[in-house]
Order: sequence, then C-alpha cells, then structure tokens
Amino acid sequence: MARRHQWTAAAASIGMFVLAPAIACGQAVTERKWEVEAHGGLAASTTPASGSAAALPAGQSYPLPIGRQSVSVSSWFFGDGASLLNTVNGTLAPTAKLTPLDPVIGSAAASRGSGGAAGVRLTRRFGSRYSAEFSIDYAHTPLTFTQDALDGIEASRSSFVNAFTRLFRTGPSANPAVTATVTMSGRGGSELLTTGVFGVDLVTGGKWIPYAVGGGGVVHTGGDGPSAALVGSYAFPLGTLSAIDETDRVTIHVAAPANSPVAVFGGGVRYAASPRWGFRGDVRFLAGGGTHDVRIDASPSVVTTSPGLFIATATTPSAAFSSAASVASSLSGPQVTNARTFSGSGFAVRTNLTAGVYLRF
Repeated sequence: MARRHQWTAAAASIGMFVLAPAIACGQAVTERKWEVEAHGGLAASTTPASGSAAALPAGQSYPLPIGRQSVSVSSWFFGDGASLLNTVNGTLAPTAKLTPLDPVIGSAAASRGSGGAAGVRLTRRFGSRYSAEFSIDYAHTPLTFTQDALDGIEASRSSFVNAFTRLFRTGPSANPAVTATVTMSGRGGSELLTTGVFGVDLVTGGKWIPYAVGGGGVVHTGGDGPSAALVGSYAFPLGTLSAIDETDRVTIHVAAPANSPVAVFGGGVRYAASPRWGFRGDVRFLAGGGTHDVRIDASPSVVTTSPGLFIATATTPSAAFSSAASVASSLSGPQVTNARTFSGSGFAVRTNLTAGVYLRF
C-alpha cells in the first residue's frame, strides 16, 4: 500500500511538471501588452477659407514728357496696374476691361482634396481597458486651386488680350500682336501625420471591443503647392519706327506651412480573431493646421531700342508705352518677389477612415 501511494505522489508531481509550461504559456498569451498594426483607407480634409488680404504692391506716379502723369506699375494683372488700364479703357474702349487678379490673390485660392491613406500603429496596453498608441499615416490629399480661383485666373488671362487689343486699335495699331498664356504647375500632394493618443476600451469582454481615443500630433505637408504663371505680351511697330514690345509676367504661389500641430479624437471597434491577432476599423478626426498663404511674383519686361518709340494715351492718368531708354513705360515698376497677398487663418478638420490588421506580442 505504501508503495502504491509513492507511485501516486510521483505521478502527481510529474503531472504538475508537464502542465507547468502550458500554464505559463497561457499566462504569456494573456500578458501580451504590445500590438503592431498596418492599415489603409480614405483621408479627407476641410480647408479654412478665412484670413486677411495684404496690400498689393503700389504703383508710383511719374511725369511724362508730354506734360501728363502716368503710373509706374509692376504688372497690369493686379492692383494699380489693372486700375490704370481700366481707367484708360473706360474712356477709350469702354467695353474692354481687364479682370484683375485681386479677388484671387487676396483670398484662400486653394483647397485640399480627398485621397487614399495608409499607415502603421504601435500600441502598448495597460491593464484590461487602457492603451497608448503611436501612429504614422500617409495621406494623398492634394492641395489645388479652387474652381473660383481657376475661373478668376482664366478671366484675367482672356481679358488681357481683349483689353489691350481694343486699346491699341483706338490709335497706334490696327493689328497689334497681343497674347496671354497660363501655365499651371505644382501640387501639394501629400501629408504625413505623426500622432500619439491614449485609448480606452468601452467594454472589456468578448471578441468585439469598441474603444475611444484622444491625443495630439503634427501634420507634415509634402510637395510643392499649386502655382499659376500668367504671361501677357503685346508688340507692334509704328510705321517704320522700332516696335513697342513689352511682357508682363505674374506667378501666383500657394504655400502651406511645413508642420502644423493637431488635436486627435475618434474611435472604432477591434475584433480579436485570436489571442495573437485581429482586425480593427477606425475613424479619427485631426483638428488644426490646414491654412495656407498666397504669394506672388511679378517681373515686367520692356524691350528698348535705339532710336526708341514712345506713345501715351490722352487720358488722365495716361498709360505710357515705350521702347526708348530715356522715357519709362507704365510697365516699369520694380520686380516683385514672393510678396504675400493673403494670410490664411482658422483650422482644418481631417477625417481618416481606416481598417487594418494587428498582431499582439
């Protein structure tokens, strides 16, 4: 009988020895506190339209040799240049006015679109309910000119041709060569979102776990903002004299801040397919940043010849056109470089809707 009890005790000891790794393994599964996730989905963003317009580069009045006053401007497309041309045409060609760029360059001329998103997330769990997460997400959300801005740019381009053609036909040239073109380039095509949040599970049992998150981060803007280069020119000879040949170049740039802080809030649901892995659907809102500025360049160009030609309108003020080095054309203002014409304010709300797979370890 004593021998039998010894065998029973030995069997029990062996059983505990064999079961110990299994129990430890089960505990290791429940104690996995880290998750790594890959996800993809859709990103969308609002664009703040508020802000303030800056004063445009001013023209300078100067005397002409014919006893009249003109205004030296950096471009006919905006500000005092457009005002001077339209004042002159109001007398000489009332139905041919230039549409200024002022409403375009003095407003939020661009908006950010929607696109695909993808990212990775590292999560550390605390107890059965709480967690901390760090995420990096890429969103293809291009910054482009609004339709109103595109319409305004096209209206300015086409009216440049009509306004100068009709003006020159009133006196100096029956067939002037007037052209205007627009070249679009650049797209701020992406944003990189680096965020950290704290999470809380709304239930602690079952395979389906809804949760809420809140935190903050930084949005990094990638790529160049959109730009539009307008080039207007006019040229004509006057009899056997050298030609008037002037070119008006203006470039509109949209520039977004490289980095902007954001607040993050949202939630989703997690499905535990096993103790090791599962699926997650998630929606997050990122509030902040999203503003942009509008800047312009202007580079007037006047061809001078010898002997030169000078003509001016019989209006007050007068518009002057010159190829003579001794007499300035109205299009003789200083070059403008990176002048800010609009400063955006407010903040955007980005929405990231994603689904992914996570692995727990």
